[in-house]
Amino acid sequence: MPDIRTRRRPRSAWLCAAALLLLAPQAFAGGLFRCSGKNGELAYTNRPAGYANCTQVSSYSEPPPKAPVATAATAAPASMPNAPVPERTAAVKSTQPQWHYNDAAGSKTPAVAAAGAATATPAEGDKKADNKVLRGAVYKISKANGITEYTNIRPSGRRYQVLFTYISTCYACDIRSKVNFTTTRLNRDAYRAEIAAAAIEFSVDEALLRAVVHAESAFNPNALSNKGAQGLMQLMPGTADDMGVDNPFDATQNIRGGAQYLAYLLKNFQGDERLAVAAYNAGPGNVQKYGGVPPFDETRVYVSRVHTLRDRYRETSL
Repeated sequence: MPDIRTRRRPRSAWLCAAALLLLAPQAFAGGLFRCSGKNGELAYTNRPAGYANCTQVSSYSEPPPKAPVATAATAAPASMPNAPVPERTAAVKSTQPQWHYNDAAGSKTPAVAAAGAATATPAEGDKKADNKVLRGAVYKISKANGITEYTNIRPSGRRYQVLFTYISTCYACDIRSKVNFTTTRLNRDAYRAEIAAAAIEFSVDEALLRAVVHAESAFNPNALSNKGAQGLMQLMPGTADDMGVDNPFDATQNIRGGAQYLAYLLKNFQGDERLAVAAYNAGPGNVQKYGGVPPFDETRVYVSRVHTLRDRYRETSL
């Protein structure tokens, strides 16, 4: 879960759902409600009708539109153009409607479906955390009556969109994982072209690159951790931005960004893959601070598992 600068604080899953709701092309003010569905599932919706135990967790509003500008040719209001996205470094104000988001006082972070209760030692600092290893997903349901629903229970009998899959920690980061990385099934086919192209472009060993993808997300392009790491190679937002990744959930962009970051770390640590992998997990600053693999349980097991996977992928490529 790399970040060149600093790690970001954990992001609540409901905030992601709220942000996605705010981006919906709706032209009215309203709120986001946390409700219980008819089967007891947790649901987020912009209209609480038909749900039970609803609590408003946020509100949003669209600012009033600017006064239309009349021209000599016509007095009709000017329409809102679909302006192109400005360059990242350009100080250009967007012409798209701006949404204002406000947290409701006393709102609580919603639960996400849990599939285990093991704890993991954080990769940074010496303080231990009691974060449970969680698994789940957030689904978006757009109903015919205009209601947009977000839920962590997989819908049945209707169309839905998987927005992201929530993971508490990377696949190879759980120190109490029961996965045997010496025998676990390898995936040599997923994203074969993307990984091969990125490995060539940034001169990174293809087996190492595939091992990191396996270790970070187990080849899940929609993975989102509670620290904010995103996509196949679990790029932190700052790292993704530095690597030029606009959409971290796009497989090609994510793999290319992760490969570029690995190349950067390998160069910084004179080609030492062990130190580069440790830095990918714990940050280059910690590797430099301790003069080697940091004494964090998560980082140590992560390094060992990545190299086990790398060796196995190398053997199968011969």
